[in-house]
Amino acid sequence: MITIRKFIRILCVIVFLISAYALLDLLVISPMKTLGNIQGVKDIYYADSANTEENKIENLRKINSEICGWIKIDDTNIDYPVLYRMGDTDFYLSHDYKKEESRYGSITVDARCKEGVRSGNVILHGHHMKDGQMFADLLKFENVEFCQKHPVVRFDTVDNAGKWKIFAIFKANTIPEQGEVFDYYITNFQNKSEFNQYVKDVRERSLIDFPADVKYTDQLLTLSTCSYERKDFRTVVVARKLRRNESEDANVDKIKKAENPIMP
Repeated sequence: MITIRKFIRILCVIVFLISAYALLDLLVISPMKTLGNIQGVKDIYYADSANTEENKIENLRKINSEICGWIKIDDTNIDYPVLYRMGDTDFYLSHDYKKEESRYGSITVDARCKEGVRSGNVILHGHHMKDGQMFADLLKFENVEFCQKHPVVRFDTVDNAGKWKIFAIFKANTIPEQGEVFDYYITNFQNKSEFNQYVKDVRERSLIDFPADVKYTDQLLTLSTCSYERKDFRTVVVARKLRRNESEDANVDKIKKAENPIMP
């Protein structure tokens, strides 16, 4: 006959085993599976170096038609496919490119981008994972020297390959109690005045002063991830598409710390 003491011991062992497996899954199994899946899609994407970026993405779309691009930033872990599900931002924040559940999620286009990667401001979301995966390395752009060495983001889409020149990195709150919430989720601009105001607001918040000019005819790219300075903070990097025959590293020596950025 099982005594109460024995029952409690057995229960404690069961709880311990369940907790140990959950911890093992969190720290080892899930990260290894994610890294394996990421390496698998990289192998496919980079297999044919002679192929164009657009054709490489088209090949990936045979696996998942919602793959719409590829983002890469040198000297970071950011080297991933980009997913877009019309009207739904959340799905790919909890699923990988195979549509399998993953706490790492994917890099995904914001649902407010009604025109997808053709939107005037393409907003991409990615988790800030503690092991440095997904968009965690966006925080490297808080460092002036890193910005000087990496003034552009590579973001290729199903339409065309392209580099994007960074002109701002800022912190944003999402909770009104922390102060006025800056709406950086504008995906298309009604006119030149609205566009210029948005660029001005972004620059005033930037932690780094970038010399890159921005014109109404430029398409914008916004990269957003969680930031842990305060509850539900965001770190946001904004860039505009590199123009034809424009040098990607022009005036990088003028990149410097901003003197008095607007903070949440």
